[in-house]
Amino acid sequence: MALAGEVGIHAMSMDDLAHRAGVSKATIYRRWPSREALVLDAFAHAIRPFDLVDTGSLRGDLDAYLRELGHRMQTGRTSDVLPDLISAAARDQALRESLDEWVRHRRQPLNVILGRGVQRGELAPDSDLDSIIDALIGAFMYRRLLTHAPLDDAFVAALLRVVLPSV
Repeated sequence: MALAGEVGIHAMSMDDLAHRAGVSKATIYRRWPSREALVLDAFAHAIRPFDLVDTGSLRGDLDAYLRELGHRMQTGRTSDVLPDLISAAARDQALRESLDEWVRHRRQPLNVILGRGVQRGELAPDSDLDSIIDALIGAFMYRRLLTHAPLDDAFVAALLRVVLPSV
């Protein structure tokens, strides 16, 4: 992850990677068919799972989750390689499927949080949870990858007011 974050996936040399890892290139290629597949695997393992918060309210749970997400995205190197992974996945079906699986897995905590909100009556039973997740995460990705605007507590509060105005 460090090497990919420093130089980008496309400029990453397998020789440099093998040297840093203390293994041969053959060892790397036996396990991963491409740089992109290796980086996606490292990406998936580098991000520790989010602790599932339960503050007793939908807004409180989302606030805690999104603040942690913002902190991780601003301080970690993992989101530096995401644009390269997305680009490579557009041309590589196997990588696309792996990235899609990673995304599904990463959405689970928000599915749980929103599902509890439905159970507690804070969201309508027919709420489109996937669209709510897309709106929340999409705003973070847009800021991180395109505008580089802060992902701070003020942003989280403003985003929740827009996405969940009645909660």
